[in-house]
Amino acid sequence: MPITEKDKAVIPDIVDAFSLAIIEVCQTLEHQRTLPLDPSSFVGEFEMRATSLPDDQSGKVKKHILMNIANGLKGKPLSPFHVS
Repeated sequence: MPITEKDKAVIPDIVDAFSLAIIEVCQTLEHQRTLPLDPSSFVGEFEMRATSLPDDQSGKVKKHILMNIANGLKGKPLSPFHVS
């Protein structure tokens, strides 16, 4: 199914929203100490998974999302997601 211009306008917002939700879940789990992990464990896991993805278009999208989550957990701002 082709992506319309309207889709291209909302997809970045959806990706950002889901990325922020995952960041919040990781931070909440750490704050509640329900997992014996520190934030760097979450960051390392996201970074490791991102580096193991293929360099095809799908892999690049997933890599961007995982690295954005890792950076968000480090307290860095999310980088914009663009749909071409």
